[in-house]
Amino acid sequence: MITHMSNRKPPVNQDRIIMIPSFAAENSKIDDNNSFFIGLFDGHDDQGHEIASYASTQIPAQIASKLHYQDKSPTPNEMTKIITETFRNVDANAPFIGGGCTAMTVIKIGSTLYLANTGDSTQFIAIYHPPSTLVEEKSSHNERYIHNMTRPTSEQLNLQGSISIHHQNKLHKANFPEEKSRIENLGGRIHIPPKHPMGSRVIARSTTHHEDVGLAMSRSIGDREWTAVGVIPDPDVQVVDLEKFWNTNNIRTKDSKVFVVLGSDGLFDTRRVEFVAKHLAYGFFESFKSDGETAEQMLTVGKKLVNMASPIKSEFYRDDISFVAKVVAF
Repeated sequence: MITHMSNRKPPVNQDRIIMIPSFAAENSKIDDNNSFFIGLFDGHDDQGHEIASYASTQIPAQIASKLHYQDKSPTPNEMTKIITETFRNVDANAPFIGGGCTAMTVIKIGSTLYLANTGDSTQFIAIYHPPSTLVEEKSSHNERYIHNMTRPTSEQLNLQGSISIHHQNKLHKANFPEEKSRIENLGGRIHIPPKHPMGSRVIARSTTHHEDVGLAMSRSIGDREWTAVGVIPDPDVQVVDLEKFWNTNNIRTKDSKVFVVLGSDGLFDTRRVEFVAKHLAYGFFESFKSDGETAEQMLTVGKKLVNMASPIKSEFYRDDISFVAKVVAF
């Protein structure tokens, strides 16, 4: 789990991350100590950090409340409904103070993984496929690379295993037909730069700024002025049957490893998901540190990713950069 503040003025980190182990066991009668909740919330506008803080506490709390009387794992339909209703309720009751946030969660209960997304942050499942053996020379090179924070650099990570990406979420941007249609049907205005359509903006009159302001996403939590023109909190929820996922991808027979990644646009606007996944896989599976050094090594890998996602010149704008990764055991 890494978060790094932007160089905006005044200085404030608008991202929030939360991880709750044994989420179902602690909040219901479900006997599942391997369950977990992970959330990432990327705030925007003047008070976006306040909305992100609100969402990061209220979303897990309200989902936990809905699970409280469950004595068995909810069905996928039941859990999808719980997640969607929670996102909607948190949005409806968010303080109207001039700001909003993305909302992204990964919840594991029993043999099912639920990946929910509202906004333009990024999440995915990665599978690490190990090599038959690790070459010491390549391992030494990778260690030097990870610890070298000099920019620019021509060095690259040479992961010895391989990575495959699965269940990457769709970004909620106003240039996509479904999003564009909903907003325009409610009278909303959209600006789509011809040469950069992913930079689309939903335009609304801001009572805080007393002018028209463009919102960079078509779904979010908060952003009250944009609700009337079709910006909604409804998440896309992906349901992953882990038994099927393990079997389809031969996880056990190939001795592969599975991990989930959630990250803000401060990371993924500048680095591809494969780049991030390879670095994290190196830290998790190829670095071979003792138990006491594992956390320190992952922190070094995280710092390296922040370094590689940041502009070379310090005077250039750098967004908040936040991400979290967790190995999924099943």
